[in-house]
Amino acid sequence: MPHLDPEQALHLLGKAPDAEAELDLRGLELPEALEKLQRLLVEPVAPGPTRFAVRIDPPVPGAGETLFLPIGRYLLEAKRAGRIFAFSPLAEPAGGGFFVDLGLG
Repeated sequence: MPHLDPEQALHLLGKAPDAEAELDLRGLELPEALEKLQRLLVEPVAPGPTRFAVRIDPPVPGAGETLFLPIGRYLLEAKRAGRIFAFSPLAEPAGGGFFVDLGLG
């Protein structure tokens, strides 16, 4: 399978819808970040926002692993389990988070 660079992938995916709110996980370690994300998915406030920008620290050369893969895996499992409607990577900054649609609206 050919490799897609991030710009090609964004062209295929299109622009993400606008977020109604933001969950800022920047500066957090994985356990705390997952706890906050889980709280958002398990205890959504209705009526309230259903489309979120989940912000994480973007990759920095030489800084090691970011939260991108573990948070992405968690969101994929949540989608498979029917806890969220959809998610996609945020375009800017690359690796800086995800758009999450709870699908409650």
